Amino acid sequence: MNTAVTDLIEHSAIADWLGFSAEEDDSGLVYALAFDEKHIGNPLIRALHGGVISAFLEVAAQCELAARLGAGAGVKTVNLDIDYLTSSRAQPMRARARITRMGRRLAFVEATGWQAREDKPVAKAQFRLRIGAAD
Repeated sequence: MNTAVTDLIEHSAIADWLGFSAEEDDSGLVYALAFDEKHIGNPLIRALHGGVISAFLEVAAQCELAARLGAGAGVKTVNLDIDYLTSSRAQPMRARARITRMGRRLAFVEATGWQAREDKPVAKAQFRLRIGAAD
């Protein structure tokens, strides 16, 4: 796997808290959110908290950009827009991210998260990320 992605995951407190991981398949990087009871929002419906889903997709978008830029390139979120498409379940989640446009200072990345099937997304998000951001 890309060392920039590995470094970002290893040095991110939120990635650690989420149980975030990444692996490669034939279509590129696939990101994973390990299920944990602390990720439950409303215990009555046993769904993942929206903030957990949002944070997961944000880290996926940052990793996707870091994979393109290489080790040492800083990436920071400027803004995000997320659509929750269906209720999540108390189970792991997976995601893919795609860079839609990249300039010298900003990049636009889309991330899609799913649980049961990739063609049935739970949430989709669009991010504007700043390139070369200081830590």
